[in-house]
Amino acid sequence: MTGPLTEKSIAPKRQRMLDMVLALGGLKEESAIPLSRVKEELDKLKTELAPLTDAILAFPDSYFKKFLETVEKNNTVTEVSDRSILKDSISRLEKALAKDDSEALKGLNDLLTNALARMTEVEGSPETSIDFDLNASLSTISHLTSELESIIENIEKTAESEAKSALNELVTLVEALKEAEAKSEGNPEEALEELQQLGAKTRYGPGLRAIAQVKRGKRDGRIDEPRFKDLVSGNMLTEANRGVITFILQKMGSKTAIQLGDLMQTPPQAIQHAIVTMIQRGEVEMVGLDGDAPVFSNVLTETPNPTLVLKRIVQQVRGMVKSLDDDDVSKSANESLRTLQTLLERLQILGSYDEAALSEPINKLRNTVDNATEAVLSSETSKDAENLRLLVSAGLEAFARFRLKITLEKGPNLVSGTNVYGEQLDPKVYQKMMDTYLDNELERGTILILIRELGALTAHDLAERTTIPQDRILSHLLRMKRDELLTIAGESHGYILYDVPRTPSEAEIAIQTASDLALQLSEAGVELQRILSELKAQDIGKLANSLEVFSRARDKLASVRVSGAVIDETTLVQVEDKIRSAVLLAYRTRAKIPSTRPKVTIDDLVDVDVPSVLDEYRNQMGYAPLLGFGTIEWEQSRCLGCKSCEIACPEDAIELKPRIEIRELFEISEEALTQLPSNRSLFYKTVQNLAAVKPSQDISLKKEAPGFGSVEVDLWLCVACRTCVRRCPGPEGGALELELKWNLPEVVKHITSSS
Repeated sequence: MTGPLTEKSIAPKRQRMLDMVLALGGLKEESAIPLSRVKEELDKLKTELAPLTDAILAFPDSYFKKFLETVEKNNTVTEVSDRSILKDSISRLEKALAKDDSEALKGLNDLLTNALARMTEVEGSPETSIDFDLNASLSTISHLTSELESIIENIEKTAESEAKSALNELVTLVEALKEAEAKSEGNPEEALEELQQLGAKTRYGPGLRAIAQVKRGKRDGRIDEPRFKDLVSGNMLTEANRGVITFILQKMGSKTAIQLGDLMQTPPQAIQHAIVTMIQRGEVEMVGLDGDAPVFSNVLTETPNPTLVLKRIVQQVRGMVKSLDDDDVSKSANESLRTLQTLLERLQILGSYDEAALSEPINKLRNTVDNATEAVLSSETSKDAENLRLLVSAGLEAFARFRLKITLEKGPNLVSGTNVYGEQLDPKVYQKMMDTYLDNELERGTILILIRELGALTAHDLAERTTIPQDRILSHLLRMKRDELLTIAGESHGYILYDVPRTPSEAEIAIQTASDLALQLSEAGVELQRILSELKAQDIGKLANSLEVFSRARDKLASVRVSGAVIDETTLVQVEDKIRSAVLLAYRTRAKIPSTRPKVTIDDLVDVDVPSVLDEYRNQMGYAPLLGFGTIEWEQSRCLGCKSCEIACPEDAIELKPRIEIRELFEISEEALTQLPSNRSLFYKTVQNLAAVKPSQDISLKKEAPGFGSVEVDLWLCVACRTCVRRCPGPEGGALELELKWNLPEVVKHITSSS
């Protein structure tokens, strides 16, 4: 099933893996110096690193001293209201102190510990009964809503300004697209080159991959001239359109299909056709309406926290409104609700934005709405059963739920009357349904209140603090996570931590980032000193990794701000060049030093488990490579001949050859035939029944026949990415399977012959 052994360009990932095979097999030394000079080279590296590493190891302590002084001077810790941030930060600092006895980190840890203790004392103090003015609370909500509206207007103006600055670049892209379209009929090769340059400017990955596949297919003779011309004028131009759409949505904000068509000078129907595929790919989503026209935006990898928090606030106010009896108060609450809903829609249309600008008013609004909700819950209410149910539905975080709403509104009518089918709901069944739904709402509300007040909690923590069984807790948590009412905030003792969406303040971000980096730097510092105390060839990779930790941490610390200012900026600037120089020295030396004595031979690589080879390579090189070798197995009985694998393969390593392995067709079992589409199954059965004897030779087709052929994989090009396996639509998990064995006789032959 493997292709002919011909010299082809190798994917970078495969080349890296091949170098590993050569080094491990002893066929090639990754060296520029002989083994006898290794110690000399290592001693030279230590000498050159000495003045650099002294400054690198000293910089964290210097920075955190300044950080502690600044935090104390500005009373920053008092601005941290999230207990979970304090708990996590203290935990990380304690781990850092176990590795590095730093006075600065001790001081910071004591500061946070005292702040957490004070917060706990306040929460544990006896509550005093106070009168709550709901009108004042609603007035505060209205004021904060106006403040949010002003900030969002500024964010929208900034987005509009950025969109205008991107317009000139867009004009250039559209002109290039039109030129390529004009050339696609007469000179498709030049048009494809221009489309590739356009794809590089828009950075649209799927389009660039598709163009690369077409170029390889044309170069290898698998795509003839008419087909090549059709692909360029059709598929490739559509991919280029998608790239420009992505550019517009990224740089110029959400748009309708008509707006996109006007900007691209393209009919809206063509835009709509391109967007449908982008929605299927998970690249674009509908985020609102402009009149009757859908508004589209790029799919975000993560929804901004202010959007999530505002969504929760809207749900909470909506539920609170339902429980208000006073008409004037209810009217005021409804006005605030309508404004909040509008602001939420505007944030969803914006997609990504500067979260810090909204942090303070959003947090104030959340606290105000929380207090108002609790006041409504604790107030005297009508004893009417329906009002009580609405109150429970609205209360305890007041998340409106569709099933509960329908049950509350329609259930009583179904008990007293009949539905459209003439059926009547049994009062006992209705009562049981109500009990179940109300219990669920009450339990979920309790969970949300605890998490909001105490910070991120696990299912185990919640079960201990409530009378709810842990399996029900977990069921509620999963449901609320799916509804975006909760987020995952890490782990604690093997349990997942759940938290409500929060928008951290500048102070909270600073404390969180500093404690996290303090732990990373203390671990990297200990490792760096250990390696340098007795530097060995096999530790070069670990040396580079430790220095990289310092480099990344320095970059993150440069973005930490307390009261709007960067801390100890002078030290951060001075150490930057030293870290960069040390990293380069480590990598340059690693490139010169040969591998240690090979642990395996080339013969051992013919059939060896991947993990064992990875372990050997990790020990020698300091890092583990990506998986890049394997054997693709093809099962004809499940193949539909659709070419999905060939089209999807990013390395052009798989192909549907115009050859029918007719002998295998007669071996397909009755059970396997039932899994195939009916037409294909019937065809196979007909061929089997008509044949007088089983054929002994394959059938070669003069040209490609859709739906038929034999899949062949070139192991020299295959990088074991599993793309073909995932894309195969065949029955029973598809016709392709990747076996992660280094069963590579073809590659071994190539290595042996070329060496």
